[in-house]
Amino acid sequence: MTDWSEENFRRIRAIYYGMISEVDAQLGRIWQALTAAGSWDDTVIVLTSDHAEMMGDHFMLGKGGFFDASYHIPLIIRDPHKRAVAGSVVDRFTEAVDIFPTLLELIGAGPEPQLDGRSLAPWLDGKQPADWRDAAHWEFDFRSVFGGEAERNFGIGSRDCNLAVLRTSDFKYVHFGGGLPPLLFDLTKDPGELSNVANDPAYLPARLEFAEKMLAWRARHLDQSLALAELTEDGVVGHVGWAVGSRE
Repeated sequence: MTDWSEENFRRIRAIYYGMISEVDAQLGRIWQALTAAGSWDDTVIVLTSDHAEMMGDHFMLGKGGFFDASYHIPLIIRDPHKRAVAGSVVDRFTEAVDIFPTLLELIGAGPEPQLDGRSLAPWLDGKQPADWRDAAHWEFDFRSVFGGEAERNFGIGSRDCNLAVLRTSDFKYVHFGGGLPPLLFDLTKDPGELSNVANDPAYLPARLEFAEKMLAWRARHLDQSLALAELTEDGVVGHVGWAVGSRE
């Protein structure tokens, strides 16, 4: 992409912003339909996205990887029955896995213990949940099943073509599979994520700290499909998801 000019990126951004405007227009049609049906004041609305768009940041296009430009996505929740905090902004880390438990709580359904996320409903009541997360996490699988470009470029197998990110307000740590070296960005000094300090001796304590936090996070989020229940002489005790059987 070295032969692309700034004008090329400006045109791509303009097209993308145009598509955003089109989405806004179509959402307006949905809001009008809800109002016409008398359902506007009885409908919970969640506006978010599965990813963002690089649009030339770091000379990249598309989605994926570890940069904020591809993962910092919108999240707007409107509950017509919670007007006290309408229009307010919460500047805390959320993750896509928080959406489902939030909707469960808003409709009065019981919590699902196997879910990774946490309900955002308390924020809609103006409350700050105890022990809220101080970081965001995400993962990206960059294997190339058909062409194998990533595998050849890095000299690793397809199963190792993955990365995991731990992003706090001050740092971003990126851990790779296949023995690829990690990345560490000091976001207080380098908000543009341009300088990898993972090999800087001054940052080795921070690198170790984040590697341990990453390991603990991944251990906590292992597959628990069958780990929340135990078979006893009196039958199953605990929680069994719908995917593997009935639930008590």
